Amino acid sequence: MPISPWRALSPDDGDHYLSFERRFRYVVEDPEHTWRLVWIPTVLACPVCEADTGLRLAFKIGMDVVVEAACPVGHTWVEPRIDVSQWMAYCRYRAGQQEIDWLWLIQAGFGEEPPPPIDYVKEIRQGAAEVAKYGERKAKAKVRRKVRSVKKKVGKRVRNEAMRPVAALLRTAWTVQTGGVEPVKDSRRRPAEPKPPKTPPVSAYRKAYGVQAPMKGPKCLVCEDTGRITAPGISVPCVECDGPAAAALAAAEHRAERARQGKDEHRTSTTR
Repeated sequence: MPISPWRALSPDDGDHYLSFERRFRYVVEDPEHTWRLVWIPTVLACPVCEADTGLRLAFKIGMDVVVEAACPVGHTWVEPRIDVSQWMAYCRYRAGQQEIDWLWLIQAGFGEEPPPPIDYVKEIRQGAAEVAKYGERKAKAKVRRKVRSVKKKVGKRVRNEAMRPVAALLRTAWTVQTGGVEPVKDSRRRPAEPKPPKTPPVSAYRKAYGVQAPMKGPKCLVCEDTGRITAPGISVPCVECDGPAAAALAAAEHRAERARQGKDEHRTSTTR
């Protein structure tokens, strides 16, 4: 049966399934070394199309006897060259179960080939080239903006100089048509309008004529700034004002605010 690509690796449940993007290698003993054991990693490939990348390998405990393999094209076959115990140990390693007894298998080269090493010198060189190209593009764009700005100013000045005779001719024609009256020049800056004379305040008139300022009456006409409404047998708080204490606090707060804003400095300096 073809191996389903949707199977999941679960060594605890007996399902040992893995798919590989790079080439897969199994190990065989080197017959030339008789006095010590040496393993030779061998690349696994499809026996039909010889595809060695994108392979899928699976083994189910209780159902399979040997490891089954499948290639990306769809060819499936049994692979007796892969030892079942080694395959199960490698699946447990890929699942995150570290087993010291099977570390030699990974060191021998069993499993998927490692990715190619990163050439940091090449990456740094390419990154520096990209940064240099980016800076060059920014510098060229800045120069183009300056050139366009200068060309725009020069073009506007040239057009104005070229249109001066036409404007003079139009002014002359307009003067002749209106009977010798020169046209009013349009200016963006209008002349300032004359300001009206400043009227002195009433306090200035009182000071000049020696008239005393009128006495101020109470602000609250209900309680006359006492804070309570009294009558024979009645004394209730006034609801029309906050009372003399609140008025005094409000006046003090107003004076403090003016002092913080510096509005009373001139008055203080004049008094001194």
